Amino acid sequence: MKKLIIGTVVSGCLATATSAQVEIKLASIAPAGTPWIGHLETWEKNVEAATNGEIDIVIYPSGQLGNEYDTFKQVQRGRIDAASLSGGVLSAFVPELALMSTPYLFDKVETIDCVYDGAMGDTMKSLVADKDVELLQWGETGWVHVYAQDDLSDVANAEGYKARVAPHDMSRTLWASVGANGTELPYAETPAALQTGLVKAGESAEVSYVAFGLGKVAPHFMMTYHMHQAGGIIISERTMRKLSPEQQQILRDSLPSTQGGRDEIRQMGVALVRKYEAAGGPVHRLTDEQRAAWKAKVEPNWPGFVAGLGGQSEAMWPQVLEAKSACGE
Repeated sequence: MKKLIIGTVVSGCLATATSAQVEIKLASIAPAGTPWIGHLETWEKNVEAATNGEIDIVIYPSGQLGNEYDTFKQVQRGRIDAASLSGGVLSAFVPELALMSTPYLFDKVETIDCVYDGAMGDTMKSLVADKDVELLQWGETGWVHVYAQDDLSDVANAEGYKARVAPHDMSRTLWASVGANGTELPYAETPAALQTGLVKAGESAEVSYVAFGLGKVAPHFMMTYHMHQAGGIIISERTMRKLSPEQQQILRDSLPSTQGGRDEIRQMGVALVRKYEAAGGPVHRLTDEQRAAWKAKVEPNWPGFVAGLGGQSEAMWPQVLEAKSACGE
């Protein structure tokens, strides 16, 4: 049976719904009807079938159980059993993961998938495990691009431009590298800041830019492909310890295809951008030369970016570069 809770939050964690049923609360900020929730619903159905209804995953979409940062902490404590989280939030708790989002590190999404699906991905999963959660599966947030009230395809136009800087090192490095006049703001304050002129530019994944209507206040969308963020499904170690080894393995084995989830989200991003463009939205697909000019501004600052992340980032950086090379870039 499909379990998707909309509007009503039930207290309790790893609750026993009946004498034979274990209920796992799963949090996501994604709205119902999106590929992220569809992926989780497939997982729920697979687990229910594999356990004959013994384990029931109950999905709470649209941030009903709190924002992503608080949700991660609640999963650590076992107060929420599991969550589907964006890459930016995972990196906030495991800084080494941000290495994969180094601005202009990657050119092709196939390379990124290869690195996550190989030994480097396993190494990063082990770092997440040190935070008392298990990363069951890598997810997809997507490529991040630049939006603005003017065309910034030419990186020279970004110098001195008033840009919203996201509260993480990837964004700080990008905008500082191109000489923008940056103002650090939480995402929730960005639309108002764009309307008042406090900032005139920012960064967004394709889906978020169109879905949240940022084009109404910053219509130019530059396909910079400057940063990629993954994401993932995590589960509390406390929750896993309450399950039998057989139940734990069913949860892992019942996850839908990682690549299938990625592809669906990417296809939605492409479709939304095309829809925005068809409605008259100015979408700028950078030439190779234009993108190379952006990268040339940022790449010299990679060492400082890596050093600033902390943790084991500096030691892991050569390994990330080696994995990238082994995957074809």
